[in-house]
Amino acid sequence: MSKWEPVTFEESLSFVKRVKARDYLLYLSLLNVLTRSDQIPLEAYNELLLLFRDHGDLLEELGKFRPLPPFPSTVYSHNTIWMFIFLMPFLLLSLLLAFEKPLDSFLLR
Repeated sequence: MSKWEPVTFEESLSFVKRVKARDYLLYLSLLNVLTRSDQIPLEAYNELLLLFRDHGDLLEELGKFRPLPPFPSTVYSHNTIWMFIFLMPFLLLSLLLAFEKPLDSFLLR
């Protein structure tokens, strides 16, 4: 994953002008989402993803404006992997103990 770099004002203005030139209703919807003060940036970004879903080039450019998540996502993915690796032996052991008697009777037949 590449390092996130802030977007300049000129890049932001250029994006908005390109949206306005493409589709005026899309432009108005963009302004509507951006001017709402009650919305969390990540929620606004997700709404914009839906708004631009039929405009591949604009959707790709929108990726430059993605807000940073409150916590690094790698922390969750690494913890999840390690938790899975750590808990798997306990899960297998509990399954083995739970089904020990049925397995013994099945194997002895």
